[in-house]
Amino acid sequence: MSSKKIYKSHSYDDVVDACRYLLNNSPFAEPYREYVNSRLNPQMQEEFKFGYFPGIDNINLLTSFVSEEKLKEAQLLSHWILEETVSYKKVFNSFFENHPLILPYRDVYGNIIALVGRTLLSDQEREAAKIPKYKNTFFKKGNHVFGLYEAKQSIIEKDLAYVVEGQFDVIKAREKGHFNFVAVGNNNITDYQLSLICRYSKNIFILFDNDEGGEVGSSRAMSKFGNIANVHNLHLPIGYKDIYEYLSQNDNDSIPFSVRNTNIH
Repeated sequence: MSSKKIYKSHSYDDVVDACRYLLNNSPFAEPYREYVNSRLNPQMQEEFKFGYFPGIDNINLLTSFVSEEKLKEAQLLSHWILEETVSYKKVFNSFFENHPLILPYRDVYGNIIALVGRTLLSDQEREAAKIPKYKNTFFKKGNHVFGLYEAKQSIIEKDLAYVVEGQFDVIKAREKGHFNFVAVGNNNITDYQLSLICRYSKNIFILFDNDEGGEVGSSRAMSKFGNIANVHNLHLPIGYKDIYEYLSQNDNDSIPFSVRNTNIH
């Protein structure tokens, strides 16, 4: 990537390209590069366009590719004026200051509609600083399904969709050769998310996290949507937190999960 500035109005594409380049090449991105390399292979990193969004101290790394004005328009960079004794000082703030590892969120047509950032702080550090694990730019999450753009053809061919909670769950499944996984972002499927998935198949297997929230969300989905789709609730083998953890520790080509309960129409 050259140092020529990129200008694309009303689009995150240029930011994603620049951050992807920085993740692969900037020494400041080394901890984030190591983290992603430990979790996903290079093919998945490229397909889902992981990137590094620098903090304010290194924001010039990004503004050498994307103009400051463009970042402000996208609400990824902001500033305020600090009044000092004899002068004024412009103070900047980065939207992803504490969440430098980013990936784009695409709609069902492949358009980038949001950016999702992740922090690498530990649970204890996040709790002390009151920082969530993920932070995303504004969009109506309940109106979109992560990975559906990539998975829809496989869902049509297999006439089956696996629905999980998180983005890493979807990407790890794809890395392992399971191409019909999508994520709803939590353990609550909205009516609109279900309608999007049902465009491609009405055979839906819920595979939420192996915790109380996942159990509640699975039961809720069965109760709410069992009359309009073939909803099956699955659960992971005991000892695994989520599908990402299971697939990371097993090389099975099949998905040997047992059915909690089934409602077929």
